[in-house]
Amino acid sequence: MKSTDVFHSYDFDEWQEGHNIKLEHTVYYSNDGTALLPLIKSSPEELRELRKVCVSQEHKAFIRAQDQLSDWEKKAAMTMLIDRALEYLKMPKAEHTSNQWQRDKQYDRDTISNMVYSMSFYVYENTERDRNTGEYIPKAWYVTWDVRLNSPDQQHRDKIAGQYQKRYTDKAAALKYIEGRKKAYAHLFTEISPPIPQEYADSFRINGVLLPGYRIENQEPRTTEKTALELLNELLGKDLFSDLGRSSILGSLAAAKYAQVKESESASKKKKEPEI
Repeated sequence: MKSTDVFHSYDFDEWQEGHNIKLEHTVYYSNDGTALLPLIKSSPEELRELRKVCVSQEHKAFIRAQDQLSDWEKKAAMTMLIDRALEYLKMPKAEHTSNQWQRDKQYDRDTISNMVYSMSFYVYENTERDRNTGEYIPKAWYVTWDVRLNSPDQQHRDKIAGQYQKRYTDKAAALKYIEGRKKAYAHLFTEISPPIPQEYADSFRINGVLLPGYRIENQEPRTTEKTALELLNELLGKDLFSDLGRSSILGSLAAAKYAQVKESESASKKKKEPEI
């Protein structure tokens, strides 16, 4: 809050880097009355003319503020792009079994997976207690299986195919069914990173960019020769470092890099020197 003899003002300004900016300013009459004394000596006509001039000046200040916000939009967009690039680069690789069937003891199931697909089976044996012997005798076997996408973020594990608790009264028949399902989808598990069908491509993109190590069916990868600094300068419409003193910033970075290289060369030279 700002306070003068003429007015009070309140502001509710917020800024979230790379996302939004909110500026809200309000002025209030101070109710002191002293500031009005020179004004009420004028006629209403004179005050209306003065008001037109004041509104014009106010509008110019508003336009200048809008221009500043337009400049902020460009700079916020650059921050946003960098944040999205960092999200892309920090995404861990998808865990998989390298196309080998493995027993998942935690969930009591068999699983096979690669960078794109995963397949798992779970067999539940239903037993019934024999009243005469007290032993538990198997009565039925329930087979649950599914084939899913093995997205690195684990949020897009779309189900491609599967069956929930398919019932069998013969264990051999249940096992035969499982082997048949394995054979039906074996073609998905011949490569560590098989080509991704177009309809599943978004599950392997982060912020619209395909993750490294993947390829999409019938689609050439997107590439660019543009550097990060070239892109940012293009968005800003000028040199990114121009307002900060490019020479001092890049000079410091260059000096640090040079010192690192010299230190590495010195260490390497010491290793090569013969012992006396």
